[in-house]
Amino acid sequence: MKMVGIRLLLAAGILLILELLVINVAGLLPFVAAHKADVSAAPYMDFFKYSLLNPIDSSIMLVEGKNPLFFIGSVGAVLLAMYAVFFAKDRKAEYQLADRYGVYGKARWARKNEIFVPNETVSIPAKQLMHDLEASMMETRGEK
Repeated sequence: MKMVGIRLLLAAGILLILELLVINVAGLLPFVAAHKADVSAAPYMDFFKYSLLNPIDSSIMLVEGKNPLFFIGSVGAVLLAMYAVFFAKDRKAEYQLADRYGVYGKARWARKNEIFVPNETVSIPAKQLMHDLEASMMETRGEK
């Protein structure tokens, strides 16, 4: 249930950002057509400021003006947000799993079948191990 809440919050955030983008792009084209003569930056900054601070009013004006770019962009924003959140691959790729793809710097715990390989791993009693260890230490000192 926690994952669904996170996904819905993510969908709402993505949808909000995309919808603000759609409002600005769909409203900018009629605004540019109406203000062809004034090419200074001031009216455009006022337009963007108003669109970002009052997105509901801007979208209501676009709906009342029956702006087709707004309708197409809004449907596209909803579809893109839903696809990005619910249908995009959420499983890790093979290169992200250290178990399947070992690279320098990756670490994982060894499996028992990798440690205890038949005919390679030999078990010896503890007394024999200590005797072999002492014998090897004496050989390095030069004693026998």
